[in-house]
Amino acid sequence: MRIGFDITSLCDRPTGVGVYTAHVLAHVATLLDEPVVALAHRDVQWPAGVARPPVQVLRAPFAMNKTAWMQFCLPWQLARAGVRVCHFTNNVAPLACPVPMIVTVHDASLWLFPEYHYPRRLFAMRPLIPAVARRARVVVTVSHQARRDLIRVLGLPPEKVLVVYEAPLPFFRPLPREAVAHVRARYRLPERFVLYVGTLEPRKNLARLVRAVARLNQEGHTCGLVLVGPRGWKDEGIFEAVLEARRTTDVRVLGYIPMEDVRALYNLATVFAFPSLYEGFGLPVLEAMACGAPVVTSRGGALEEVAGDAALLVDPTDEEALAGALAAVLEDEATAQALRAAGLTHAATFDWRRSAQQMVQVYQMALDA
Repeated sequence: MRIGFDITSLCDRPTGVGVYTAHVLAHVATLLDEPVVALAHRDVQWPAGVARPPVQVLRAPFAMNKTAWMQFCLPWQLARAGVRVCHFTNNVAPLACPVPMIVTVHDASLWLFPEYHYPRRLFAMRPLIPAVARRARVVVTVSHQARRDLIRVLGLPPEKVLVVYEAPLPFFRPLPREAVAHVRARYRLPERFVLYVGTLEPRKNLARLVRAVARLNQEGHTCGLVLVGPRGWKDEGIFEAVLEARRTTDVRVLGYIPMEDVRALYNLATVFAFPSLYEGFGLPVLEAMACGAPVVTSRGGALEEVAGDAALLVDPTDEEALAGALAAVLEDEATAQALRAAGLTHAATFDWRRSAQQMVQVYQMALDA
């Protein structure tokens, strides 16, 4: 089966969707009897820790933006490339795709939480995604919560929307202290700290997390806070909270750092906090668990689905409850150890090889439909 595979999310520094795309491609490519035709409008940046498979790359014939290429040039290129089915991994696809297509729609936040998106993104994507989803043979999403949201918001037939879970890579694993000590020294990290990994944006609820950690320090629970990830939209409130918290709390904002360092930070963290207000999946929760970090995350939605019983779950809008859950891990070693053990076991139940096998079955289903 000769498939086309959208890697446009790797044309910039990989964040959530880019990492998802690399994982799926790396594992799917090992299961197919023909090389994958990877689709990109310009050069890609492959994330560390993910094996890069041998693929044929189909690029834009000249410099052009992603939308123009995907809608007006790619259909013609696909028709000539002998591709039998095409997987678009980041919500959008050509409206006139010449072959059966699958589209991954990661969540319904454009409709449920429009305030978390740029106005121009809302203007472009809210009409386009439903049109693409109607034309796709199969819509894949990453959690059962996201599936329910998409069926309700987009009015899709339930049988058309399938769930294929994400998973942490074997790259994310416990490391000996001596193997990560140089990372602690490089970033001058405090002895105890709460870690967050992800984009710095309002949906991630970081201003509340910053205030919760500052509250802990005011109450005598000495710990720092380390925020890792690129800056997002409307992050001013986050940095205002950081400036205020720094009166009592050691807060480090590290930005986008190498994946090897992210893995080391998961290993060094006293507790990993991911109190997002809405997620389609929440892969950092599993990456942290796979490295042995105790996890505090949001109750309800996809994060509770992904974390299961292996994390402390809190109402993400309750700052006092968030501080209390963090304190429970910081001050009770038995709780921390129980979460570490549960997290390692739970993270191991998510497997990219199994997910890739499911994805190949989806490709065949789309081809046979």
